[in-house]
Amino acid sequence: MNTNSRLQFLLKKYLDGDIDLIQQDELFELIAHDSNNELIYNEIEADLLIVDDYTSADLPPHIAEDIIRNILKSETEVNEIIALKSNKLKFINAFAIAAAFIGVICIGYFSINNYNKQNPSFEAIIPHDIEYVVNNSKGIKEIQLSDGTKVFLESGSILHFDRQFKGDNREVYLEGEAFFNVKKNPRKPFLVYYNNIVTKVLGTSFRVGTNKSNGQFIVEVKTGRVQVSENAKLTKSENVISPVIITPNQKAIYDVTSRRFETTIVNHPIQVATNEEIAIVEPHTLLFDQQKLLNVFEQIERVYQIDIAVENAAMYNCVFTGDISNLDLFSSLKIICITTNSSYEVNGTKILIKGKGCN
Repeated sequence: MNTNSRLQFLLKKYLDGDIDLIQQDELFELIAHDSNNELIYNEIEADLLIVDDYTSADLPPHIAEDIIRNILKSETEVNEIIALKSNKLKFINAFAIAAAFIGVICIGYFSINNYNKQNPSFEAIIPHDIEYVVNNSKGIKEIQLSDGTKVFLESGSILHFDRQFKGDNREVYLEGEAFFNVKKNPRKPFLVYYNNIVTKVLGTSFRVGTNKSNGQFIVEVKTGRVQVSENAKLTKSENVISPVIITPNQKAIYDVTSRRFETTIVNHPIQVATNEEIAIVEPHTLLFDQQKLLNVFEQIERVYQIDIAVENAAMYNCVFTGDISNLDLFSSLKIICITTNSSYEVNGTKILIKGKGCN
């Protein structure tokens, strides 16, 4: 990625509020370098002439608005005094806007740094003497740690880790999103610190990320068992809520505002391998010929490791015929429910079947 493209990328991430500390430092280094003045000028002139865009700087809205209002007011006064040709005036206007933008984001940068000193952030608890890998590519970056653990780091994410794990735990710090395939070691638990939560495992595979629509933190398990708890280092309250345990095809959702965990089924359950070392699972045969639902549900539970309950025990007497081997879980349940005049719903980490049943 050339300097111009990199500057565009970092400016957009800053204005979107989606920039990390390392990228933020890189942005300010680019701005400070004289050779980039023309690039900055072009970017400001092309993309940042709309006043509303300024309010996306990382400052409280009322402060940002006051700064911008004063800058625009002073620019107007200067233009009234200095009579220039339109092309020169355009250059001065754009230059003033560029200077204003840089001033706003610099003020925001130092304001944020000062705020973080007074209120510890996730970045503040990351040890400074450990390694880190940044994924600047558009695809997934695979990282193999010293213990054999594999991490699939998503675009724009950062993983902080010890080159050689010391002490009683294997600890890593994640900014962004990633999928972990942890090498089993019962004597040395693996801990992933991710914002307000900590995920603890002995050896399993799981994904850690954020719901972009509401900011909730999510851990999804593919194999094994995972314990998810609050990050005590970032919790202002003396009382840390109880951790939750999740198993394959389950996810834990943490709401920062309410400080509450919710456990439920993942959006796309997959068939679970009996051997956790197997990365790809061959579809199990789920072919039924006049089988009672009691037997059908038992096989589905075993394949997906998800509990299925019925509201009415008479449902177990109904029979089902069909091949659902290559269908996903929820599609399979829809077909079963249609043929047995019933319905299903996700209830926490279980599936509830509703219907009158059969004689």
